[in-house]
Amino acid sequence: MRAMFAIAWKDFRSLVSSPIFFVISGLFCCLLSFTYIRQIFDFARRSMVLAHQGQGVNIHMSVFASHLSLVNLILLLAIPVFTMRALAEEKKMRTYDLLLTSPITATQISFGKFLAVFMSGMVLLLIAAIYPLGTALFADFSWGPLISSFIGLALLMGIYIAIGLFASSVTSSVILAAFLGMVLILSFWFIGQGAGFSDDPVLSAFFEHVSVGQQFVSFLQGTLKLTAVVYMLSAIALFVFLTQRVVESSRWR
Repeated sequence: MRAMFAIAWKDFRSLVSSPIFFVISGLFCCLLSFTYIRQIFDFARRSMVLAHQGQGVNIHMSVFASHLSLVNLILLLAIPVFTMRALAEEKKMRTYDLLLTSPITATQISFGKFLAVFMSGMVLLLIAAIYPLGTALFADFSWGPLISSFIGLALLMGIYIAIGLFASSVTSSVILAAFLGMVLILSFWFIGQGAGFSDDPVLSAFFEHVSVGQQFVSFLQGTLKLTAVVYMLSAIALFVFLTQRVVESSRWR
């Protein structure tokens, strides 16, 4: 355990102090600030119009859901850039062999790398959380759906990281690792589209269940479904396990 956390802490410090992380974080803040402020003003205008009509507007679905969807889109693009450094860059820099010959198991290496990128991603999520938290200063809303949404987003980010880590483990090219990670992540989102092309109700239900988008919607709606949590944790475990097998096989080459 100590070796795993040592790897995680070392890689985390290296990642958050890198120029790539500062550039992505800066763009992340600028984009979120611009879109969130615009959404808040649009929400205020619509609220005043509907208030005269005796109707109300749900701030969670009108503002927070859009904000979290944008955060998810940015993470989808940014996480493969973070994970490409985890193993592919180690191979490129010739430090991967030193890692394999050290008294550390492949499991510790895989989970250590995963935790490092996950902690880095949590920095971005904390930045994203500042916006709705700031909204609480001048608006009342239910905290349950917001907390549920961020839990779902953290689990979703974990899937992206596990997939990106696996992509980084199978190549020594950082560019190919990032591209492969994005393709695999996008496939998880588009696999649910197969439900619309099948007349078989069983097959359609299967496609909907394995679609990460369908699982994430339940979190956005403020519902913590056990099936969605198990699905996301299982997907994370699967790709971390695949990474572990690739790292372990490298020791025998």
